[in-house]
Amino acid sequence: MNPPPLPCPPERWPVFSARLDALLALPDAAARAAALATLPADEADLAPALAAVLAATPATVGDGFLDAGPQWPASPAGGEADAAPGLQAGQRIGPYALLRELGRGGMGVVWLAERADGAFQRQVALKLPHRHLLENLNAAAVRERFARERDILAGLAHPHIAAFFDAGVTSEGQPWLALEAVPGEPITDWCRCHALPLAQRLALFGQVLDAVDHAHARFVAHRDIKPANVLVTPEGQVKLLDFGIARLLHADDPAGADSTALTREGSVLATPRYAAPEQLAGGPVTAATDVHALGLMLFELLTDTPAFDGAAPALAPARPQDREPPLPSRRAATPALHRALAGDLDAITVRALQPDPAARYASVAALADDLRRQREHRPIRARRITVWAQAWRYARRHRLPVALASALVVALLAGSAGVAWQAHEARTQARRAEAVKDFLLGVFSAADPRLAGGKPDGATTAKTLLDRSAARIDERFATDPELRIELLRTAADIYRELGEQGAYQALQQRQLALVRDRFGPLHDNILTAGLEAATQAYLAGDPAECRRLLAGLDAPIRQAGRDRSALRAHWWMNQGICQRDQPDQAAARLAALQRAEALFADVEPGQRGHVTAWAEIATEHNSALRLTEAMAANQRAIALAEQLPQRNEAELQTLYGNLGLYLQQAGRLAESAVALGRAADIAERTSGADFPTAWVPRARHARTLHLAGDRAAALPLFEALMRRLPPAEQATPDASLAREQYGERLTAEGRPDLALPLLQAAEAGFRRKASFEFDLRRCRRSLGDALAQLGRLDQAREVLALAKADYEAHDAPQAQPSVAMQERWARLLLETGDLAGAQQHYQRLIAVAANQNWAHVTLAHAGLARVALARGESAAALQHSADALAGWQALTGFRDVRMQHHLWRVRAAALLAHGQAGQAGQAAQTPQTPQVAEGRALREQALAAARRTDAPGSRTLTQADYLGL
Repeated sequence: MNPPPLPCPPERWPVFSARLDALLALPDAAARAAALATLPADEADLAPALAAVLAATPATVGDGFLDAGPQWPASPAGGEADAAPGLQAGQRIGPYALLRELGRGGMGVVWLAERADGAFQRQVALKLPHRHLLENLNAAAVRERFARERDILAGLAHPHIAAFFDAGVTSEGQPWLALEAVPGEPITDWCRCHALPLAQRLALFGQVLDAVDHAHARFVAHRDIKPANVLVTPEGQVKLLDFGIARLLHADDPAGADSTALTREGSVLATPRYAAPEQLAGGPVTAATDVHALGLMLFELLTDTPAFDGAAPALAPARPQDREPPLPSRRAATPALHRALAGDLDAITVRALQPDPAARYASVAALADDLRRQREHRPIRARRITVWAQAWRYARRHRLPVALASALVVALLAGSAGVAWQAHEARTQARRAEAVKDFLLGVFSAADPRLAGGKPDGATTAKTLLDRSAARIDERFATDPELRIELLRTAADIYRELGEQGAYQALQQRQLALVRDRFGPLHDNILTAGLEAATQAYLAGDPAECRRLLAGLDAPIRQAGRDRSALRAHWWMNQGICQRDQPDQAAARLAALQRAEALFADVEPGQRGHVTAWAEIATEHNSALRLTEAMAANQRAIALAEQLPQRNEAELQTLYGNLGLYLQQAGRLAESAVALGRAADIAERTSGADFPTAWVPRARHARTLHLAGDRAAALPLFEALMRRLPPAEQATPDASLAREQYGERLTAEGRPDLALPLLQAAEAGFRRKASFEFDLRRCRRSLGDALAQLGRLDQAREVLALAKADYEAHDAPQAQPSVAMQERWARLLLETGDLAGAQQHYQRLIAVAANQNWAHVTLAHAGLARVALARGESAAALQHSADALAGWQALTGFRDVRMQHHLWRVRAAALLAHGQAGQAGQAAQTPQTPQVAEGRALREQALAAARRTDAPGSRTLTQADYLGL
């Protein structure tokens, strides 16, 4: 088959190819027609051929190599051109078999191919130059260009650069490159289609910067950075493609001189819409050329619009250096986005887009550093570009006296107005500050014992002062309604923090009435109050009311134009929280919380609401036992909270406490103890060690140390904490939990006699009042354990039966709490001699547990071994004990180091029983079997471990054959 003729004379192909790529990069047929009509005079002869190719090309073709490519029209001689001359699915190119065409551009075609020589399996993007280029042009130049791309790619190895695998030339002289096949979308399309918030867009752009910086570090300039060459994979990872026109930055690089036939005739080696002014003017290419392209991409990511509208400026600028860099904030679609872009991001983008290469960032690394500074709220290197700076620069460039005079006049007028406005604001603020000062002096003068009605020092509480002062706000600030609203809301918030719901509601309604009268029903205070009411409904145990209130707020938030605001972000967060009573809404809950986080990242990145959103996402993951995801989200929340200008210590205490619990559930006890210790330290530092909010964090810290086997560190903490607690009859839920945790640990180390009064007091306290509905059943499980260890089996059965019924009513059988309860019940049956009942419960537990690697499943296997030992079935005991030890090796989640000692004792008993059964009837002098020797060694190992973790006098230390836990 003869190759089809080119649509233009061969010597004009380089110019035609570059112009065609630029036209194909435009979004639609109308834009292409407009650009075609404005071709430079020296390219006018190409217009008919370009129009013919465009007419035969789908109108939606983009400029990426994964887009459908142009189809040559009928040749001038009347023959039909082959769309993919000489190539078809199944054809072999080197060791690869073609599967399907991915796309094509002016210089080549890309096919999806797979390795076909049996060496290994891999799919690749196989890049091939057009056959007609090899036939009709300088074939050596084409091969040189492909060889240069091969050599460049071979020197680049980066996770965000499409990998180079292989290269070669077929026996017919067809060069080919095998590259990583990247499924994905252009970065701008990905961000637009997924409605990514600003922070996530900048994170993706950071991956692009890393990739380009890697190339620059190896002296490679890409020269064609554009969205179509930056794909985002379904996993959200960036891949930089197509180094086909890259050049080395070495001064002595001959290839970089663009001296081949492919670069003559004034062609632009780049997509003109994304080219730097020096590229369009034919000037030298440096790292700054890629910086300019990155600036164009950054502008598009920030605004969803190209920096320079229309085709003409990009395709044929009369003076490229006159293209004034636009401000991204001017293209912002919403006020919130305008605020986010104005200032630093404007300045960074404008510096990257400077027409003069010397005025841009000196390197990609410098651009990345400024973006990092912006994210961390540090001063950036780029100078902020203000409106007046832009006007001054414009006037200097054009040197028009009228424009200069106008700018000066406007500046003087604006300056005068600004000074007057600032003076007015200063007077207003001074008046308000004086009024607030007088008000505060009046508040605290009520505590002065020298005044009439004053009480002795220390006898007047903060609440009393607040009561007296709140009543005077309306009268004192009658002439300043805005300040009155602010003070009423502040006082209401203080009452809420004090737990004074009645006073909170009264002041809240007063300030809301003022707001409604003055500003209408869509004011932020009213919308915020609605969100607070929804939160209060949830905390009061009425999630249905919470959802009803949120549904009523949906339309007002939209009508107020606040869909892209922190208010809507809080709405989404509450939407996720208030569905937690609906097990079938897990996916909807997580989606709502993630929408809240994304919106916070866009409108209030790193602020308190953003922290809370990540904390709630962590809670949601934890409730679904996705501990890895929960810990990652919680760490993100901690990182944001630590960076807040005004750190909220109570919030950090909660976050570190949650992280510690997640780590504990994951079995990472040492890390858990560190996190919980930090939470306890914060609590004691902020509220004092004697305050109830400090008791639970310290109890959890001590318990985790004890779970890890560190009695020496844990017990003093517990003992000091017990001295701070109120008497049992006055106990709060926090005190009851602290007592329960100490009692449960005393039982675990073999001192149930000391544990019993603590657990009984905790159980009584939880019956009076508990923080959570599961507190009582968890405590009863621990109390039943202590009673059983004391030999009071009837009482143990009674208490554990109550706990078991409660677990069965509230938790799924396969859930971890239910599995732990079933294991403890089966152990009680075993201890009371009900071997059949114990075996049945152990087997059912193993069958239904959601995770076979949980600690209590492993304990169930050990329990089956104990049942077999009690029946004299040593072979079965041996098998079950082996299963238990294997389970411990694969253990995931919660554990107590003492459980491993227990498994060793059970295994030792099985080994001894089986070995001794084999010796029965033999002479007394017969040497012990290997199983007996192994069993005795394992028993000694368990005893040595127990000496480190258990209390002196514990049965694990005093009874060699003790098999209890």
